[in-house]
Amino acid sequence: MRYAAVLLFLLAGCSSLDSDQRARLASHQAQAKIYYEGGEYGRALDQVERGLELAPDDYGLLSMKGGILLLASSNASGTDHRLLDKATTLLEQQFAERSMARHEPHLLLNHARAQQKQGLRHLGEAIRLEGQASRAPTGDAEALRQKAVAERALSDQHLDEAWRVFDAMVERGELLRVVHNHRLQIAMQRGRNADFEAAAKAYLEQSARAVEITQKRIQDAQNVDFENEQMRVRRELLDEEREVRSLIAEFHYARKNFKDARLQLDKVVELDPRQFVAYYTRGRVLLELGLVDEAKADFRRFLADPSMPAGNEKAVFAMQVVDR
Repeated sequence: MRYAAVLLFLLAGCSSLDSDQRARLASHQAQAKIYYEGGEYGRALDQVERGLELAPDDYGLLSMKGGILLLASSNASGTDHRLLDKATTLLEQQFAERSMARHEPHLLLNHARAQQKQGLRHLGEAIRLEGQASRAPTGDAEALRQKAVAERALSDQHLDEAWRVFDAMVERGELLRVVHNHRLQIAMQRGRNADFEAAAKAYLEQSARAVEITQKRIQDAQNVDFENEQMRVRRELLDEEREVRSLIAEFHYARKNFKDARLQLDKVVELDPRQFVAYYTRGRVLLELGLVDEAKADFRRFLADPSMPAGNEKAVFAMQVVDR
């Protein structure tokens, strides 16, 4: 219903189009949405471009284009950031067109995610330059440090913007599970412990609610296709929760909060017993807690991973503990 209302609003603004063009635009908008939500981003982009030929300033299509380019962009730690820059510029232009309160949630989310990714990109570059400076001759080191300072400033600028937009989305109560996931990532990257713990708690609450709702839909399903789709959604939610809990465990482990780390890792292996790396990490935690026999049992589970390469340093450590 919300999408239909937005679509009617957007079409109302296309007064210069004749009835045939408006119908074609509506078709491209609808098809782009279907492909996008189905993960067929290439086909979605094709429909977006066709729609933009008819309505170059279409808010929804431009927003979706920015989101697709962002998804297609390289990892923040990569070297080719052309797609990321293109996505960021497009989303920034769309964001500047309206006040925060008038934007659709998908535009806010993609804009903030682009800012977050840019922040990570510049943070990684700052760390790289700092490493170079530590090894460079005195004359070159200062110039490298100055470049690193500039990169950290850019990183802070982008991450501050991402946090500001995510804050607004929390206030509006929109896409809360996804937003809290991104907020905890930013907080961890910036060493903001209190923000991380608050976002982690909020994420887990929203995740549990989403899983509960999806499970109820599965139980009440009257259609096999709908039931299968909801089962897929449930799997994705649980996979996401497992990844977030692993991150929370990493956070606690780094701060020597071993009991809290163990609680998260217990849930990780409950969600997916095939997470062999989680057994290794939990084994390290159990060692810190003085639970040697339990640690050995986890290291044996870790060593049972058939895909582990020979000579893996984690495997060497695990074997040393098991053989004690």
